[in-house]
Amino acid sequence: MSAVSSSSANKSTSQTFITALVTNAGLLLIEVGAFTILKQRLGRIYTPRTYLPPPEKRSNELPKGPWRWIPATLFTPSRDIIHKNGLDAYMFLRYLRLVLIIFTVFWILTWASLLAVDYVGITGTSNDGLTRFEWGNVASQPNRYAAHIGVAWILTFFVLFMIRREMLHFVHMRHQFLISKGHSRLAQARTVLITTLPDELANEHDLRLFASFVPGGIHRVWIYRDSKSLNKSFEKRQKACLKLESAESALLRKATKAWNTREKSHRKQVKKGRKVKDVEKVQDLSLFSENLPTPTPSREFLDDLVPATERPRHRLGFLGLFGKKVDTIDWCKIEIAKLNKEIDEGRNELSESKSLGSAFIECNLQLGAHVLAQCVSYHEPLAMSDKYIEVAPKDMIWSNLDDGAYAMRTRFVISIILTVALLIGWAFPVAFIGSLSNLQGLCSKLPWLEWVCKAPLPVPGIIQGVIPPVLLALLMIVLPIILRLLAWYECIPRYSLVSLSVYKRYYAFLVIHGFLIVTLSSAITSTIAAIINTPTQAVEQLSSRLPDASIFFLTYMATQGLAGAASALIQLGPLVIHFVKKWFLGRTPRQAYSVTFMMPSVDFGTVLPRMSLLATIGIVYSVLAPLINGLAVLAFALLYLSWKFLLTQVFDQPDEVETGGLYFPLAISNLFVALYIEHIALACLFFLNIPVAPKISIAGGVCMIALLVITVLFHLLIYNAFSPISEYLPMSLATKWMVDRYREVNKVNSGTVGQVNKDEDFDLFSRDRISTVLRQRIPILPEIEDRLAQAGKVAQRSSGDHRPSDEHPLNGGVTEPTRSSSPQPSVGGNPSAHSTAISVSESNKSDEVQQTTREVPEMRPTAPGLYNAADLDDQLDEHAFDHPSTYVDQPWIWLPKDTLGLSELLVGELKENGVQSSDMGALMDQRATVEVSRNPPDEQWWGGQNE
Repeated sequence: MSAVSSSSANKSTSQTFITALVTNAGLLLIEVGAFTILKQRLGRIYTPRTYLPPPEKRSNELPKGPWRWIPATLFTPSRDIIHKNGLDAYMFLRYLRLVLIIFTVFWILTWASLLAVDYVGITGTSNDGLTRFEWGNVASQPNRYAAHIGVAWILTFFVLFMIRREMLHFVHMRHQFLISKGHSRLAQARTVLITTLPDELANEHDLRLFASFVPGGIHRVWIYRDSKSLNKSFEKRQKACLKLESAESALLRKATKAWNTREKSHRKQVKKGRKVKDVEKVQDLSLFSENLPTPTPSREFLDDLVPATERPRHRLGFLGLFGKKVDTIDWCKIEIAKLNKEIDEGRNELSESKSLGSAFIECNLQLGAHVLAQCVSYHEPLAMSDKYIEVAPKDMIWSNLDDGAYAMRTRFVISIILTVALLIGWAFPVAFIGSLSNLQGLCSKLPWLEWVCKAPLPVPGIIQGVIPPVLLALLMIVLPIILRLLAWYECIPRYSLVSLSVYKRYYAFLVIHGFLIVTLSSAITSTIAAIINTPTQAVEQLSSRLPDASIFFLTYMATQGLAGAASALIQLGPLVIHFVKKWFLGRTPRQAYSVTFMMPSVDFGTVLPRMSLLATIGIVYSVLAPLINGLAVLAFALLYLSWKFLLTQVFDQPDEVETGGLYFPLAISNLFVALYIEHIALACLFFLNIPVAPKISIAGGVCMIALLVITVLFHLLIYNAFSPISEYLPMSLATKWMVDRYREVNKVNSGTVGQVNKDEDFDLFSRDRISTVLRQRIPILPEIEDRLAQAGKVAQRSSGDHRPSDEHPLNGGVTEPTRSSSPQPSVGGNPSAHSTAISVSESNKSDEVQQTTREVPEMRPTAPGLYNAADLDDQLDEHAFDHPSTYVDQPWIWLPKDTLGLSELLVGELKENGVQSSDMGALMDQRATVEVSRNPPDEQWWGGQNE
């Protein structure tokens, strides 16, 4: 018989949990203490939102002091996050708040009832420590299970009530977000992507005819054409530009350091009273000066500082490891010039390229885009079946737009098969980790492990309580990367939708491998010896041991709630990465800009599933092991505080990956999954206990099956009720917005509020009313110019009248208001580049296009309060939904202005070779450290950061 009995294994549960609790509490104190100190010193890491964004998106500075930031964070209005970080961030916090409320009620009810039911008056059992407060402790008095049934019903109905309440709030917030002025005027709110386009509609004229029913008509159409060879040349040029920029910066850095070495040598010689032999052209008096005179910047001076043998070089072969070794700067100049020629030729031939079956349609009205996205579009199977609303140019995955309908379906099936295969294969390492959580049970049946269990007291507790959750967490870090590759292979055309797909797969993995397999493996491990010795009692043994895995999840909840929340606050990983980038990777201005100005963001597709897993574990074990409810309250309270701080003070979510809160319904569905698992687990435990107590077990099992059916029906009701209005904008709200806009326009034009007679027919989409509303969306840039001129920041530019004409006739929704062109925010596009976007006004223009070249970038002053990105995004660039290779100019080579003046020499040489470059906004000091005060010079600078 093993020296480690099952009785001693049960007694070790308290030691395991207490060890993990103390360890994680210690980590919490250490990390929070470090955060309190570092927060005051490293504002770039812990409070960047207080000064980096434009003023209208900045957060208020938190009060000084070690703890005053806590109440200030908690009392910050959560709805402010919508303006600063979007609806996704707000609904993420709302989900944490929902789960916190749920577990607070769970905690109060279960601790007031089930703890006494599970513990008081129970004698004659082998359970000890924490297991005395669990389901298995009342096996000798099965009548007490009636309390568990009643509590399970009450808690389930409370969760269902909260789900419906929060879904109503979500739908309201999403609708308000969609029709808000800041979002509805964005071009992405009015743009629809249609894939698997048939050949007969792959032209602008037929697409406009097809969409003639859309309310308000169509503004622009982009047809995605075959540009694969052009794309390859474009990618090569992008890489060559980055390589050239890095090589030129390295050359300047070497020159600066070489000059520093000469100056140090000169100072030493001056101090010794010696003459400087290396400097012959300096006047005699300069020999006694400690500062070495700087020669005029020239190629000879640069070659003297950095000989040809020390210039940056690289190999042309595979991964730069093989092949001929060449001078990087000279090679890049020739390569970029050659690629520029190839790209120009490819763009001229692009109009003859075939369509790849995708088109972007920008509607005049937001309502029109939502109507277009929901219609049955074509009379043949799969054609035009996939349509996407809220499409942003930066959210596009261009490589996933060139597959046909059947290829996309095939890829989808293959992706699912590979996901299932990965799901099965992932079970083996997860099962091993689950077995470690029941180390004492292993020792009781495997004598060769006795030495581990007999180790000094902290060691078994650490192996059993701390190591398994850590290993499981590390294993799950690698998983999202693989799942993202599978989602990408599926041909999902948008980054935001890839993240949603990763969410679904990741949560499935977490539930199956991070929860179910761990539970089953722990139970089977603890009962396998008893099953072998007494196989007739296998069912009874299994039913009593299934809940014992709760000890592992108690420690997991403590790890995620205490150490996890503190780790989110201190951001140890981002902190280390920031300084690594600053010291080792910030060698070029572009890299320095990323380190200095770019704020971090969070991927809710990988963060929210982990939160949902904690909620799932807590709900499933809320009745089986009521102690977990108290830990869940503590965990989610700390997580809510941490994430509210991060989303208000640290993170900056890109607008282009905003889904408008679509993660929230997925998280709500995860709560239903938790309820399903809880009901099925309780039903199974009751049915497995039939040999011991037939009546109460059958009654309990039937009650849980009935509760499961009620939950399923409620889930179907919620899905059918909220799904149609969760993604698209309802007609009732859209028309109400049109009426309000019409009245607002009438008030501005006539000074009186426009009235709508209830007795008369009111056609919102008549040509007069649509023209009136559309005109209000256009004259935006002149207003901004006026504000700039009044503030004295820039002079009024005389570029002609940008205001549209007063009359814009519509013809059945096919044509649209003609408006004169107005300056667009530059995205680096060449005005002469080919565009597949065609609007009615453009189709009437001459084919002649005036080509212009910007010699000096237009640098806006830092006037943060005067520009609003929403105002500018309304004016969608004509190339917005063309592939970047078809219009984007060569990126400017951004060099730092050095103290020797050599950057001007290099910039001039690059321009002579036809390579655009600049040293604007970047400096290299005497220590060869690069600092920047703006973004790359070929991009518009709208200010917003403090210099």
